[in-house]
Amino acid sequence: MSTKKINRRYFLNLLSSAVAGSTLGLPLTGCTHKELLNPDEDILLSGGNYSKFDTPHNALIVINPVQKEKRVIECDFIPHEIIIHPEDKYTIYCFEKDGQQACSVNLRNLSVVQKFQSEPGHLFSGHAVFSGDNKFIYTIETEQQSQQGKIIVRDSVNFEAIKQLPTLGLSPHDCQLLEQDVMVVSNTGQSESKFHQPSLVYIDMKTEKLLSRLKLDDEKLNAGHFSITKDDTLVIASAPIREAAIITDGNSSADNTMGGVSIKTADAPVVTMSEPEMVVQRMLGEALGISIDSKNGVAAITHPDANLLTFWSLKDMQVIKAIGIENPRGITQTLDQKNFVISYGIKPAMAYISSKDLMPLPETILQQTFASGEHLLNWSLSLREVMPTRIYG
Repeated sequence: MSTKKINRRYFLNLLSSAVAGSTLGLPLTGCTHKELLNPDEDILLSGGNYSKFDTPHNALIVINPVQKEKRVIECDFIPHEIIIHPEDKYTIYCFEKDGQQACSVNLRNLSVVQKFQSEPGHLFSGHAVFSGDNKFIYTIETEQQSQQGKIIVRDSVNFEAIKQLPTLGLSPHDCQLLEQDVMVVSNTGQSESKFHQPSLVYIDMKTEKLLSRLKLDDEKLNAGHFSITKDDTLVIASAPIREAAIITDGNSSADNTMGGVSIKTADAPVVTMSEPEMVVQRMLGEALGISIDSKNGVAAITHPDANLLTFWSLKDMQVIKAIGIENPRGITQTLDQKNFVISYGIKPAMAYISSKDLMPLPETILQQTFASGEHLLNWSLSLREVMPTRIYG
């Protein structure tokens, strides 16, 4: 779709298209005749919170939209990223954003198994990844005093720290492990001298050496969440530096308030989207969630502060559609990859959006999900990415 055709009619309103969505029940214990965690159905996980006897509780939220059932697993914090143990589909790890807490959860009995802490004087960024051989967990942490970033190599059995590697930047956040044990980390911080600037760093975990550093072409943006596909297409969701950077004197001189979306294909340079202006200028605050539909070459990005969801063509590097939606956060895809799934709303809800025509499906709206976290994981879809069939099947 040409960007010239983008006009107000493409700012659809998902909420107004549904008078009433389905309401999810809230069994606090597993008591259904059907298997809740059916790996052949969409099983959605997100951080969130709920009230019990007028007392607020942080939790991991487990939702089966097919059965219209959910469970809550009480935690000491709101989980940010959620990752699956590559050798045990029912064991997952949750990490606190900018906090000291993490935990492992047993999905079979819906309970927290172990609680973990960041290294002394450190904060978890909220992101982590297993090593290629599953022997280690790499957690991304920040030294509170210096804001220097660290990759903590931990034993995957007991979570004990084995060693630390620098991320070669400040205030790191997201991470992804590529083939050949290449770790990619986003450093979001900028120092007063600008010696440290937002960037993605590629680190060989075998040699512990920096392979390359990638900076955005817009110096007003950080490099926050990102996703790299198998064909080496890179999508970056950015916040304005003034919101995300922590610099030496504690002040920021940047006056930018717009977030951004950047795309890089194969060996081409990274390009930050600047058109159409009517869409880009509406992207207030951070760009948060990313979901890439590789089959159709589309990247979906959530913009919570802007009440906006955008879709971008990876091939043409241009916007396809923009949807007005209240406080969109986590986004993923359905198991059959025919739809996107998005969590949104001040009162958390979820809905499907067709991958074919990028139209919201009002009949799929689920209300009272409690899923207010910034990430949404499709457990069933992720199993097929991290495990062989003999394990997840």
